[in-house]
Amino acid sequence: MKAFHTSSPVYELFDCIEHVSFFAKDREGVLLAANQYLVNLYEFNTEEELIGRTDFDVLPRRLAEKFRRDDLAIMEKGRPVKQIVELFLNRQGIPSWFMTSKYPICSSTGEVIGIMGIIQDYDARRDLFAEEPLLRAAMEHLHQHYREKLSIRSLAEICQLSLRQFERRFQARFNLTPQQYLIKLRIQEACEKLTNPNEPIGNIAIDLGFYDQSSFTLQFKKQMGLTPLQYRKQYW
Repeated sequence: MKAFHTSSPVYELFDCIEHVSFFAKDREGVLLAANQYLVNLYEFNTEEELIGRTDFDVLPRRLAEKFRRDDLAIMEKGRPVKQIVELFLNRQGIPSWFMTSKYPICSSTGEVIGIMGIIQDYDARRDLFAEEPLLRAAMEHLHQHYREKLSIRSLAEICQLSLRQFERRFQARFNLTPQQYLIKLRIQEACEKLTNPNEPIGNIAIDLGFYDQSSFTLQFKKQMGLTPLQYRKQYW
């Protein structure tokens, strides 16, 4: 497939937008194109080093399997999926949240021959609150206290909004409820803590504000596709 040609990389325009990656893959999941931001995200130096690889070459297997399932579903249906909030890991296994939108690539005859998309640095979207100081104050409070038994109502009070108003405005900005965002912050922290084999998983669960280890395991598997113990075994 030659939907993209290195002699005219129009997709490099995405490098003019902060925190945005572009990718294109063929039906087999092989990368055909990537802008420099994505190349750097995967800890490569040039696009040529990344082209020809698949998600299984650059990501933990469980995440690669999930992304492959998503890609196959989009190509089968022939319809885009927009603003998927999901965890990405670079080659060192450092987790961060991103927002992905994917589109099928079609030939001149309408046959789906691949998939392309953009990935936005999700944490950078906090800057959207710069023009709304009260909402920004709530976000800063959330990021400082997400390990605690945090009340979403208390965040609404910081913004001087009703709970319903706050949840609606928050979701409009982030495409997530405040509770979902809170869980994602905790899971991201958990990924880092789990690389320490001496810290009991139950302690991590409690330290990050989960009710118990069972609820932590449930949420972790929902977000990561594997249990905390399975995630830890990748490192030890």
